[in-house]
Parts: sequence; C-alpha cells; structure tokens
Amino acid sequence: MKTLFRVLSLVACATAFAACTTTDNSAPGASISSLQATKAADRAKTPYTKYPFDYCAVNRTPFSKRPVKHRRVFKGQEVLFCCTPCVRAFDHYPEAYMGYIVAASGHTLP
Repeated sequence: MKTLFRVLSLVACATAFAACTTTDNSAPGASISSLQATKAADRAKTPYTKYPFDYCAVNRTPFSKRPVKHRRVFKGQEVLFCCTPCVRAFDHYPEAYMGYIVAASGHTLP
C-alpha cells in the first residue's frame, strides 16, 4: 500500500512539473472561482498556519525563479503555488502534498 501511495505521489508530482513547464492557456478568471474557499476564510479572519517553505508545494520550484501565483488555505494550513497547473494537481489529490507541509509547519490537520 505504501509503495502504491509513493508511486501515485511521484506520478502526481511529475505530471504537475510537466504542466508547469508549459504555457498556461486557462481563462483569466478561471483561477478566481477556484479560490472561493480561501477568500471566504480570509474574510472570516479564520486563523491558519503559514506556509513553511520558499518553494511551490507541488513541483518545489523556488519562488525566486517563479513568483507565488496562487494561495490556498487547506484545513487551516496555508499552501502556496507557482502556477495554475500546480493548483489543479493539488486540488486533485491534496493528501499527497500535505504530509510534508504539515510535518514542517508543526500544524495538525483536523
């Protein structure tokens, strides 16, 4: 089971990395609707744990090379991304990425 999970995680990372190297042709307003939960949390002043790294949560590209383009708050943990394909990969299977983020931040998911 662990091997299957690792393989799926690696495939998800590889897919997201390949997607980040291509041109993002999504509509300009497409990412706005996908951030509704994060914006609602910001309006409600919901506390969250800051993102502990200086690189993208999915493909781990440093933000010095590609700036932060998207931000999410997932179960009280802030997550930062470099591009829309990385957000989509995270949305598809967030548990694959949250393990190391939560471990580094010391936050516990509900």
